[in-house]
Order: sequence, then C-alpha cells, then structure tokens
Amino acid sequence: MHHPTRISTYKRFEWKQYIMTLEPITGKVLRIVPQDANRDEVISGKYKYDELDLSKLAVHTFESIDPDFYTDSKHAENPIIVTASNFGCGSSREQAPQVIAACGVGCAITESFARIVYRNGFDIGLPLIECAGIAEDVHKDDELRIDFGNEIVANVTAEEEYGCSPITKFMQALRKSGRLLRHLKENGGYE
Repeated sequence: MHHPTRISTYKRFEWKQYIMTLEPITGKVLRIVPQDANRDEVISGKYKYDELDLSKLAVHTFESIDPDFYTDSKHAENPIIVTASNFGCGSSREQAPQVIAACGVGCAITESFARIVYRNGFDIGLPLIECAGIAEDVHKDDELRIDFGNEIVANVTAEEEYGCSPITKFMQALRKSGRLLRHLKENGGYE
C-alpha cells in the first residue's frame, strides 16, 4: 500500500504567507469516503434534475453510501472530507462539488480526483487537494491543517505531516475569488 510522504513530526511553527498563496485551512475530518465514490453517489441524478436549490439538494449528499452525512456536516465545525482514490468518477455532475460545499465542507483531500470534479470544485471555490495514501493515514475527527504554500497537510491530532500536490496559481486565484465567474469579473475576463 502506498502511504503519504511523511515530512516530519508535527511541530508548532509559523505558516509562511506567499503572494497568491491561499490562507491555510484548519478543520476536522468529517468522513473518509471510499475508493471510486462516483458523482452519482455524491448527489443522485434523481434529485439534480428536479431541484436547483443547492440547500435542498445538499440534504441528499452522499445519502446512498452515508445517510447521516448531511446531518453530521451541519453539526461539524470546519468539516473536511478525505477520500480514497478516483473520487468523483462517473457521469458529469457539476452539482457534486456544489452540494459538498453547501454542506459546509471547507476542503476535500483525496488520493486522486476525476479531473472534472477537481476543476468544478475550484470553479465554485472549494479547494481540492491531492495527497497520496491520505485515506489510510487519517481518521474521522482528526484535526488537519492544510498549508497550500508549503504543500503540506498536517495531521495535528497524530502529529504528522504529509506532502500534497501543488495548486497552480490560476486555481489559487479562483479559490481566492470564491468562484470562476467572480474571478473573471474581477479580472476583466480571460487573459
């Protein structure tokens, strides 16, 4: 089994701030989603065609594999989800990252994403981080701190750090703006 790259035992230090670097995110692991969780498991097509209100759609997030997800997300402070590999595979549903964000999830960390989910997440302001083997090394309720500038996921609970894939400056700019359309408006369209 492939495990995340251990950087060092967690130590208290100041997180460096870089131009165009996202602020670090801290939160607790709400769920560890299994491998190959597809977009229809995130939000079933039977709901997405009849309902456009994300707050109503979010009630059904992950309901086929985790019926308590929505309720638990509403009682969690700064929830983060961790997923095994190939998260968001299957048919194209832009609502998948939208309902995850509507549940209050501030970040999704996974071993690998379907590319369309990755882009859709940043398009709406939900950061998605790739970190090899993360689903095997963290547990529900672990406190994580994501340092985008240094490409580190720190497991505060376990006092461990893992390397993660970098986020391009354009994707960081999307996240800072909060969504693609706002970014385009703020920057006069595409470059």
